[in-house]
Amino acid sequence: MLTPQEVSERAFQKASFGGYNMAQVDEFLDILTGDYSALFNENAVLKNKMKVLVDKVEEYRSTEEAMRKALMAAQKMADDLVREAEQKKAEILSRAESEVRNRRAGIDRELEAEAFRLKKAQQETAAYVDKVRALHAKEAEYLSQLEELVPPDTTPAPDPVEEKAAEIDDNVQRLLAQAMEAAAAENLRARAEEEDDDERDMSDTAEFTPGLSPEEDEEEDYPDPEDEDDPPAGSTSRIDFGSLQFGRDYEIT
Repeated sequence: MLTPQEVSERAFQKASFGGYNMAQVDEFLDILTGDYSALFNENAVLKNKMKVLVDKVEEYRSTEEAMRKALMAAQKMADDLVREAEQKKAEILSRAESEVRNRRAGIDRELEAEAFRLKKAQQETAAYVDKVRALHAKEAEYLSQLEELVPPDTTPAPDPVEEKAAEIDDNVQRLLAQAMEAAAAENLRARAEEEDDDERDMSDTAEFTPGLSPEEDEEEDYPDPEDEDDPPAGSTSRIDFGSLQFGRDYEIT
């Protein structure tokens, strides 16, 4: 593209015949140079603006590309997360379903085992009950046979009067024995006291007493040894039969 300076400095060869008017050509070239200069300057400004706009557009394009890449990365990351979540969900569901199936199978097996044991226990219980019933029937039959073999009891019933008389006799014998033991003890005590008195009298007479003659000393009474075996008249114990009590409510002391 010609610059305004090139247009203004353009020179034409003069023709010998029929050439242009040089003044008009110069005037036209001046006008053309002015207009062309304005257009050239405007074009330069527009080019600068276009360059700035192109730079902006390139910047926007680079930013757009970065944003597009970021969006694509985010989309990819989101897709990866969704895919991973779906995979984990599928794994968790599969594992849970497997555990549920295994547990259900285990529970079914336990139920079957318990049902089998229950049925077996019922059968064993029924067999045991049948055995017990059979044994009970045999024992009842055996007892009925024993009743037929054993004669009836013909022992007469005890007479209550005889029982009461025997009880009274036992009480009387026991009281008499106690009374005799008490009397014997009283006799022994009295005899011991009498022997103590005799020993004291003999010790007193063995000493010499002034004023007594030998005859008086010989005439002093001494206890007869034969009388020592006889208990004193008042030492014999008496049995009070009026205090005797009889009956089942009497308690012997």
